[in-house]
Amino acid sequence: MESIKKALEKYMEWDEVIGRSPRTIENRMYEVGRFVEDTGKRKLSQIDEYVIHDWINDSSGNSVGTRKFKLSCLKSFLNYCVAKGWINNNPALLVKVDIRKVKHAKREAQKKKAFDEAEYKYIRTNINDFIGDLSEEAGEFWRIATVIGVETGLRFGDIVQLEWDCLTSTTITVWTDKRDKRVSMKMSHVLKSAIMSIKQKSKKYLFPEQRREFLGGKREKYPMQYKRILKRMGIDDKTFHSTRVTFATKAKKSGGKLAQIAMDLGHSSVRTTQDHYIDA
Repeated sequence: MESIKKALEKYMEWDEVIGRSPRTIENRMYEVGRFVEDTGKRKLSQIDEYVIHDWINDSSGNSVGTRKFKLSCLKSFLNYCVAKGWINNNPALLVKVDIRKVKHAKREAQKKKAFDEAEYKYIRTNINDFIGDLSEEAGEFWRIATVIGVETGLRFGDIVQLEWDCLTSTTITVWTDKRDKRVSMKMSHVLKSAIMSIKQKSKKYLFPEQRREFLGGKREKYPMQYKRILKRMGIDDKTFHSTRVTFATKAKKSGGKLAQIAMDLGHSSVRTTQDHYIDA
C-alpha cells in the first residue's frame, strides 16, 4: 500500500478493534493528517527520517511535550505500517526532538496550579452568576463537573463519559479514557451531593449532551468555555486541569501516599505527580 491516507484509515480501524479510546484515535489521526498536509507527502515511500525531523523540529514554537507527542503519533502509525509489510522500517525511530529549536520558555514544564479552598467554594456556590450567555443548565454542568474533578481527579474527558453504573452510594469506579486504567475511590459528601443534584436525561450517562459533543469533535470548546467563566470570576491563572491538581494537592496534604495519588490520577510515574500535580 502506497497511499498514506488509505494506510491511516486501516490503522484507525485497527485501533478501534483493539479498543483504543476515541480520544487517542482522534489525536493520532489528527497528527498524522497534519503531517501529510504540512509536508505535502502522500505516499509512504516518501517518508524518511529527514522529512520527519524537519516537521517535528520546525519553528512553530511548540513545547517539548507537544513535539514528543506528535513524534509518538507518527511512530505508532509507522510501526503499524511496518507490521503490515507496507514499509521495511520505521524512520521515526531515528528522530529526536532538537532542544535547540525550542524556545527557552517552552523547554520548562509549567507547574500547574490548584484551586485554593476559597476559590473552590466560590466556584461551587457562585459559578451560575458568571456564565455569561450560557444557559443555566450549562452553569450547573460546570458546577458539578468542577466538584467531580476536584473530588476524584478525573480528566474532563472521563467526566463527560461517566455512566450511572460507575456509581454506588459509597464509591465511584471508572476505566479512564486516556490510560485505560481502573480508578476507584470513595464518594465524598460534597461529591455525592453534587451528583444527586443532576437532572437525569439518560439512563446510561450522567452528561449525555456534553459526551455527544466531546466525542463528536467539539472537545476544544469546553476548556476555553471554562477558562472564560473563571476569568469572569476573577480566577485568571487556572484551568479545568486545575481540578486534578487540587485533588492531588489536597490528597497529599491529608497524608495520602504519593504512589496512591499517582494511581488515582492514572499516572504511570510518581515523578509526574510530584513534579506537576502537587501545588505545595
